[in-house]
Amino acid sequence: MLRSLDVQPPLSVPDLCTALARHRGRHIELRAFPLRADGPLGAWLETPQADVIVFQRETTAHHQDHIVLHELGHILADHPGPPGGDVWEALLPGLGADAIRRVLLRCSYGTEEEKEAELVATIVGEWAAILDHVTPAAQSDDLSVRRVQSALGDHAGWL
Repeated sequence: MLRSLDVQPPLSVPDLCTALARHRGRHIELRAFPLRADGPLGAWLETPQADVIVFQRETTAHHQDHIVLHELGHILADHPGPPGGDVWEALLPGLGADAIRRVLLRCSYGTEEEKEAELVATIVGEWAAILDHVTPAAQSDDLSVRRVQSALGDHAGWL
């Protein structure tokens, strides 16, 4: 699926979300929020209107990308979506208590779904890092760089 999204290096997680949303026909909204350090660092909330990914605002951009990729892992692996307790109700008005309970049950790496989502995030992040470092800029006018890329470059992209 990632190959079909036509997301090119360097990886932009927001661009990946936009491409995935377009592919699925369902909006993905990213919301940075100062989440409590002793709670989840991110959550995927499936609402009737859109998929909302809430992620820790108080961390590095690289860590934020990983958190979002983890939540995208749940979407890509087709895990049942948790919709929104009281803290989440303040964040996303209109979500019910059942939705919130489902999010809070996913606050550890103990379940198979959490392990699978973390694996997706790690694989996508590591593969993107490799592509980001070995793929020359597309706008390069240097003929020799383009020839080397054509001969030795990774033509498979997302494998």
